[in-house]
Amino acid sequence: MSSLFPVLVESVTSEGARCVRLRLVARADDENLPGFEPGAHVDIMTPSGLIRQYSLCGSADDTSAYEVCIKHDNATSRGGSASLCTQVSPGMELQISSPRNAFTLPEARRYSLVAGGIGITPLLPMLLRLQRNNAEWELHYYTREPEQAPFADMLRNSSYQEHVHFRRSLREGYPDCLNIPSPDTAIMLCGPDGFMNAVSSHAVAAGWRAEQIHTEYFRPAESSHSLMDQPFEVVLARSGQTIRVQAGQSIASALLAAGIEIDLACEQGMCGACIVPLLAGVGDHRDVVLTQEEQGGHIALCCSRSRTPSLTLDL
Repeated sequence: MSSLFPVLVESVTSEGARCVRLRLVARADDENLPGFEPGAHVDIMTPSGLIRQYSLCGSADDTSAYEVCIKHDNATSRGGSASLCTQVSPGMELQISSPRNAFTLPEARRYSLVAGGIGITPLLPMLLRLQRNNAEWELHYYTREPEQAPFADMLRNSSYQEHVHFRRSLREGYPDCLNIPSPDTAIMLCGPDGFMNAVSSHAVAAGWRAEQIHTEYFRPAESSHSLMDQPFEVVLARSGQTIRVQAGQSIASALLAAGIEIDLACEQGMCGACIVPLLAGVGDHRDVVLTQEEQGGHIALCCSRSRTPSLTLDL
């Protein structure tokens, strides 16, 4: 788990119909909050005791506070998000991590931002930075209820509202900007798995290169191989120790059971905290952080497995 530090809840406000926005500030005697770049997220220890990851949705140029937006959905929440929405009040202290970022803005001449539902959150700091820099950009925001969506009022009443386009679903069409590929445009995409897979497939079919499509998943896609998982061994290069990883057991849990200290945060293959160098063997990569190029020499301990009888790690 990454190191946590205390912050104060400055305000708790409703955002749209079913979301809550928290503004977090440093305690009076503490140093300023660490800076961050658009696309970053933090871990939050929720009142339920669970650690959850949330994208920072405020301006990256405002170092006085962090803002996060939490969807209040009792049907899907396992207690973490629900407790933040119902048990947090101004003046309360929360434990959070420093920002991490696996969804950074690349260099490009133009940017197409595509959000599905609460996937709008990491894109907000991006559009604010792009607008400040007079960059060329547009936002396509897909949400079932555009009138009650998170940040809809802010976007509609902003000085850049002409760059913002709302749709209820992909049934109303994909963004027109994706129909013709542009070599100097970056697509920044965030939302539910099915939404993102559909948009990515549409863009690739239209001729966009996969490396132009930058994504942020809120949870990793379900693996179709979990029922076929086989045990394997992990060799720790620095000590020579060999650890057996059973079927249904993660590398991380096997290492922890053997007394090996590792960094963990989301434990879902989303944050990159547990990625280590892979020296030998072929990984079965199930995270959503590593690029194809990076997968040859790295592996996420919390979710990925092995396609070979053993893996050698730089541990």
